[in-house]
Amino acid sequence: MIKIAYGIDHFLQSGVDAWSGKSIALVTNQTGRTSHFQSTIDALNKIDSIQLKKLFACEHGIRGDVQAGVHVEHAIDPNSSLPIFSLYGPTKKVSTELLEDVDAIFFDIQDVGVRFYTYLATVKNVMEACVVSGTAFVVLDRPNPIASLVSGNILDLHFSSFVGPYNMPITSGLTIGEYARLLQKESYPSIELHVYEVKKWKRSMWGEDWQQPWIPPSPNIPHVSTTLYYPISCFIEGTNLSEGRGTTKPFEWIGAPWFKQDEMIAHFSAKELPGIKLIPAFFTPNMSKHAGVNCKGIQLLMTAREGLNVARAGFELLHSIFAVHEEAKWLEPFKKGMHSFIDLLWGTDSVRKGIDQGLSYSEVSKEWQVGLEEWKARTKSILLYS
Repeated sequence: MIKIAYGIDHFLQSGVDAWSGKSIALVTNQTGRTSHFQSTIDALNKIDSIQLKKLFACEHGIRGDVQAGVHVEHAIDPNSSLPIFSLYGPTKKVSTELLEDVDAIFFDIQDVGVRFYTYLATVKNVMEACVVSGTAFVVLDRPNPIASLVSGNILDLHFSSFVGPYNMPITSGLTIGEYARLLQKESYPSIELHVYEVKKWKRSMWGEDWQQPWIPPSPNIPHVSTTLYYPISCFIEGTNLSEGRGTTKPFEWIGAPWFKQDEMIAHFSAKELPGIKLIPAFFTPNMSKHAGVNCKGIQLLMTAREGLNVARAGFELLHSIFAVHEEAKWLEPFKKGMHSFIDLLWGTDSVRKGIDQGLSYSEVSKEWQVGLEEWKARTKSILLYS
């Protein structure tokens, strides 16, 4: 196995001179580290020829200790004494005034390769601000742990949101750097974009092939294996069931106090999905839905990941849940006039409506493959890795 080198390693080795005399800002969190485990904040702050002036924090905060959906506050970083400005507060836009005194804004965060993981929305918001302010955008790239899994519907822009910022599939196959290149190509052609690539990484590699320890990019993605379950079971967030938040198996355990385990397993197993099995599970979440309540449910077991269709697995999981449980409900929209959260996660209302009508996956997804072929054509010119 070959140990990969991250974009920050590439930058420190051969990119520093190009930024000599420049002032920069940095969007990062606890995953922003070199392959030798030095934080990107410290690495950039120690370069005499570059002035690191401020930090920006996304969802979960600069140290990854803030739970999903909780606003991140402005603060002072106790280690570097740099100001931290929140990009996940009452507003998630980037104030162009904060970019007036910097030449570039750097981005170094581990992504998980899934459309509704909110770091993608933050990248888009930062790039929009850079276009207005004339600030360069620099991605210190990191690999996508599930890059070989490209699956799902292309988001309908009528359902765009912070959990669906762009018309892309559920699992895109792209790194953050490639995603930024796509945004530049299709939406922000005037932006000055630089991507420092990952070295010795191939798209066919799974997370454990990197020969680098996994640093959780958020509290509920504790293991690299969680990135395989997340694009399947995150859709449970749009229902009244627990998706395992507040347990030791987030996105692997799913359930509720009224869950019918045997009926659910039988209904799902009859679909004969390759790569996924269900077994009974019992858990008590300490936070989020059904906190403090004993839940019956299921554990998802990944038996094979090559060729896994995460979109179908996510659909069939919901289809079985709603077929078996009359207690299962879709969550109401968070605000009046908003789409329901399940529609925002899917980037369409056709899945919710299809399940309510008892339609099959093949009926609901009949146009999805066409969209994926178009996606391959759209992204061919911006790919950086084999």
